[in-house]
Amino acid sequence: MSGAGNLNIVVSLDGGRSLTARVENTRPRAAAVLVGRHVDEVLRMVPVLFSLCGRAQGIAARAAVAAARGEACAPSIEDERAISCEAAQEHLWRLLLDWPTRFGRLPQRVRFAQLHHRLAQVNDTAAAFDVGGVLLDLVAKELLSGFFLSMREPANLAEFVSATRYGGFVGETLAELIEAGRWTPEGDKVAPLLTPHTAQEWAQMLGGTLPAPEFDRAPAWHGGASPVVCETGALARQSRSPLVAALLGYGHRIAARVFAQVVDLSDHASRLRHPLACDMQPCFDAAPLGEGAGLACVETSRGVLLHALRLEGDIVADYHIIAPTEWNFAPGGAFMQEATGWEAEGRDAALARLDWLALSLDPCVAFTVTQEAAEDA
Repeated sequence: MSGAGNLNIVVSLDGGRSLTARVENTRPRAAAVLVGRHVDEVLRMVPVLFSLCGRAQGIAARAAVAAARGEACAPSIEDERAISCEAAQEHLWRLLLDWPTRFGRLPQRVRFAQLHHRLAQVNDTAAAFDVGGVLLDLVAKELLSGFFLSMREPANLAEFVSATRYGGFVGETLAELIEAGRWTPEGDKVAPLLTPHTAQEWAQMLGGTLPAPEFDRAPAWHGGASPVVCETGALARQSRSPLVAALLGYGHRIAARVFAQVVDLSDHASRLRHPLACDMQPCFDAAPLGEGAGLACVETSRGVLLHALRLEGDIVADYHIIAPTEWNFAPGGAFMQEATGWEAEGRDAALARLDWLALSLDPCVAFTVTQEAAEDA
């Protein structure tokens, strides 16, 4: 989905048992090219620097600049519309194109192209309302129809799988993931979920200063005795949704992430139809971060996106961008926690499971999963 870097995931296996894993993140540090430039130039550059989530990146940059200048920057209907359209496009890419191919089915290219085009063309309230309705229909009729046929939630895992089978292509993916078995690392050791925070909470966590350089590549939440590497994304936002919570309770964390994307898609559809609803979290937030500095946070499809910068007059003196991928694939993060400590039927099954795990964490760059050479293992 992006040509900017790659995640090279290398694992060592003993038959179908996953022993170790490491992630080589070659994603370039785009923020470095912004330092030393006039702020107006930076605001023009940011949306086109990123092949994914360009609108969210641009809004985050603008909000961080406003916070650094002590200016108010509340979300507008246009901002929320841009973020929701973009997030819906990204969710649809995974749900309609990437996941079907993992289980030998054809990607839904025509359906995706139609929806992607409609979302790209949204430029007023009426168009947003209409496409939001189309997305809700897609979820109800083609993704979750099996759950709407029953007057109650599934009483057990077998009923859950039966309901997913009525849900079209995404339902089939969920059923396949569940029937592949419960894949839980030893001791049920998983990364805690990073629930949404306000920009002021982020500023307090960072101690009121710009993040350290190492935070950009290996972020962690400093809220207790020691830093905690968390998981961000749709699962973190939707973990309390009843059906997502049920899958987590059954121990099917990968399927829970896919289901959470469906729920998240519904939320963005609702935002398009009813913008700036008082019972939904603002699409972005910003706060000052010391003298001449500001921070902005945006909840993108993949998770929280942070921009933090410092200005010297109209020149950007320092800039930090922390993308969701940095959280989910950090040392000790969600991928690393779940990549080892279980056993599959054999080598191919283990590699497939690791591929599903990486895809469920929705990296913003391409990724590969390879087995470590025997002589290096």
